[in-house]
Amino acid sequence: MKAIGIIPARFQSTRLPGKPLVPIAGKSLIQRVYENVSQCHRLDELIVATDDERIMKEVRSFGGKAVMTPSALASGTDRCAFVAKSLDADIIVNIQGDEPFLDIRLLDWAIKLLTDVPDINIVTAAKVGISTDELNNPNVVKVLVDKNQNALYFSRQNIPYIRNHEALTVHPAMQHIGIYVFRQHYLQKFVELPQTLLEQLEQLEQLRILENGEKIRVVLTDKISLGIDTMDDVNHAERILKSNEA
Repeated sequence: MKAIGIIPARFQSTRLPGKPLVPIAGKSLIQRVYENVSQCHRLDELIVATDDERIMKEVRSFGGKAVMTPSALASGTDRCAFVAKSLDADIIVNIQGDEPFLDIRLLDWAIKLLTDVPDINIVTAAKVGISTDELNNPNVVKVLVDKNQNALYFSRQNIPYIRNHEALTVHPAMQHIGIYVFRQHYLQKFVELPQTLLEQLEQLEQLRILENGEKIRVVLTDKISLGIDTMDDVNHAERILKSNEA
């Protein structure tokens, strides 16, 4: 099955304007994300989907492939679906454009899972182990899974409510990692579905999938994936790169 990765990249960002072009130790964020994901063995092609000529120019400058999309598209998933419509691919991988240290093994595992299990249309990822600060941080999305590793619910809230602390050995919530591996036909169906109530309340589009009765399989990792949202995150990323070179 042919799998194509798409990295949505918008210039506008509330907390870090021009985020894809922000330099991190001599390379733009989008270049670091692109070069990292390019190491994925199961991706046949990698494309940046952008609405800005500056990002397009930057991607082409380091030899990457970029496609322009309408600026009016509501989300990164809509941007992926727009590009995917014209692609000959069975699997579309929506990759966050602000995570330069994404564990690429997750992409390989997720693509293989979608290839091997015919009754699953979407795979995402989560980090096992979660801190109290992460549980109480609304910017950290939490996910609960069932015994088959299908998502039960995603929330910005601390979930679940724990009434019996004596029964707790390992906290069941995990930190969601925002990669989505879609079958092409389901991605096109998903972006045509109207927004659902829980999605609107939590501002989490993956809840639209669950509310429409579809399964989301979750692959697990213990590796932290740093998202770049502020200059503090940029500085943290540079420290990581420096320590890796030491």
